[in-house]
Amino acid sequence: MPLAISLIAPSSFTPEDAIERGVRGLESLGVTVRRPAPLQQRIRYLAGDREWRLAQLHAAYADAETQAVWAVRGGFGCAQLVAGIDWALLARHPKPLIGFSDLTALLHQCHLQGLPAIHGPVVKAAGQLLDGPEQERTIIRTQFEETIALIRGPARLDYPLAPWGDAPARREGPLVGGNLVTLASLAGTPLAFRAPPGALVILEDVGEPYYRLERALWQLVQAGALDEAAAVCLGTFEGCRAFDSTPLEAIIAETLAPLGVPLYHGLPVGHGLHNRPWRYGAIGVIEGAYLRL
Repeated sequence: MPLAISLIAPSSFTPEDAIERGVRGLESLGVTVRRPAPLQQRIRYLAGDREWRLAQLHAAYADAETQAVWAVRGGFGCAQLVAGIDWALLARHPKPLIGFSDLTALLHQCHLQGLPAIHGPVVKAAGQLLDGPEQERTIIRTQFEETIALIRGPARLDYPLAPWGDAPARREGPLVGGNLVTLASLAGTPLAFRAPPGALVILEDVGEPYYRLERALWQLVQAGALDEAAAVCLGTFEGCRAFDSTPLEAIIAETLAPLGVPLYHGLPVGHGLHNRPWRYGAIGVIEGAYLRL
């Protein structure tokens, strides 16, 4: 069955040539991309003001001819939309929202509302399917094909993962989380993140020095966001700068120690080349060297 998606720009502005490349990349996989014209009405660094981006989100869900709502990129601005979302409208057309990074705020709110969501590559990244080293294009193509499979329905996927320290060999629970700094920024607001009981919390980030990552995690810990988590699973931390020889895993394990939450690392999820999709809220099982969905 042909797949059609609604393209949205819920946060930062994206240059038009990057949007066109991303759309052509998705089309090369047989996906029909529907988008408003214009997609953006730039204001500062945003794709549009709050009302523009909200209207676009609502229209994307109301489109009966598409099977998913896919963000062109993250950046900043998604959390601004939540208070104005017509959840009843979205519930009448419960198709998955796809994205990551700044989309973390919307993915978690969709999950709380009982709506499907997929933490996965944004449309802009599909532009990398058009050229570049063949090995990289193969990796990216696989990740988009996995995302398309998740749009169509539940799919069994295995992700490499390794325990850090004395973490147990097995854990099971719902997958939640996303971008660490985004989650920390929600603390103290009505959108504050709190892991459900037994959750496997996936965290990733980009371009942050280790002290900012430690500060963000400390904020989540002190806010009680991870009190009931069964595990924290680290994705990639692309371009994040160390202060000394201390590995990031050791810093995070130290911060989690008062909670007794075990730590795992090595998930191919994040802002780098490897960004495999996962269904937000799906039950995941850590077994040995894999997280199985």
